[in-house]
Amino acid sequence: MKTLHILHSEAAPGWGGQEIRVFQECQLLLERGHRVSIVYQPGSPLADRCSRFSHPDLSYFPLLMKGAFSLSALLSLIKIIKNSRPDILHSHSSIDSWLIAMAGTLLNVPMVRSRHVMIPIRNHIFNRWLYGKAPSRIVSSGSGITEMISENLGISAGKIIDIPAGVNFRRFDFKISGAKIREELGVGPHQPLIGKVAVIRSWKGYEYFVDSVPLVLENFPSARFVIVGDGPGYETIRSKIKKQGLENSIFMLGHREDIPEIMAALDIHCVASFAIEGTTQVIPQAFAMKTPVIAARTASIPPILGNGEWGILVEPKNPQDMANGIMKLLNDPELAQSMAEKAYNFCKKELSIEKMIDQTIAVYHDVLNDSHS
Repeated sequence: MKTLHILHSEAAPGWGGQEIRVFQECQLLLERGHRVSIVYQPGSPLADRCSRFSHPDLSYFPLLMKGAFSLSALLSLIKIIKNSRPDILHSHSSIDSWLIAMAGTLLNVPMVRSRHVMIPIRNHIFNRWLYGKAPSRIVSSGSGITEMISENLGISAGKIIDIPAGVNFRRFDFKISGAKIREELGVGPHQPLIGKVAVIRSWKGYEYFVDSVPLVLENFPSARFVIVGDGPGYETIRSKIKKQGLENSIFMLGHREDIPEIMAALDIHCVASFAIEGTTQVIPQAFAMKTPVIAARTASIPPILGNGEWGILVEPKNPQDMANGIMKLLNDPELAQSMAEKAYNFCKKELSIEKMIDQTIAVYHDVLNDSHS
């Protein structure tokens, strides 16, 4: 099979599931013997990761992308593409997708557009071009996103390929111990520990997670809770915890790199997002670690949880329902273990990074075949 050269672009300045996936896909392509170029915002966390990752087939280009119609950014991008000569352009955020779409159209280089979030897309001529005409394929991170794009813009579902986030089983190995994390937190081996791992943004539902804590403590006073992540809502959530007098029950750890160990320490992982989410990185990670999952019933999430067969689905923005889900698993360890085993088996079959990159590479080859026909 032909060796490919893929140019990825990411204009987002932060570091969350989307940016992690972009960097992960680049690494996986390199492992498969392909060439990769990355265009990113200067000073971003992705820029830092790229600068610390060396590979002979990796090239990276800092490009200030202030707006979708920045002429200087477009001209610089055209120059980068002409010099690097990639087979396919693969964009990920709004600003870089516009720039990539224009540059790719001018240079006749095929484009793949990833859509990672559920933010509604307005139906007008420019967006219909951006999604319907400019890219050869759209890669969606969840079925809910696919339906949203198809319904909002009238794009054929056959042009949109669902490829959910995958997990690296080499890193997320359920045999890893979480004992050091529990020791760090002062939580005993048999003490319930419930966590939420995500960038702290308003739509991630942290306030509802925090509001569920007192409800659980009424029945499980020894339970402890941990929030792992940083982000624009960090201080708001910290103030809320302090205001409710929950500092001794909820630990805020900020950004951490030892997520496998943290997942191993948890009895339950909660996903409280109520909007925007496609499929999160953390659900497959929890599945791989055999950590039971409770998640709000939004868009693409129910199919990933087997519609409740291997995870508890709760109503979004409902602290009582979240608390009920937590207590259901704490009261029934056999159910928790059974769900975790089913989730692991599903994840092993459907949500590995190997399957994710196989599907992505297949999309690339389909695009090239179409462009040559």
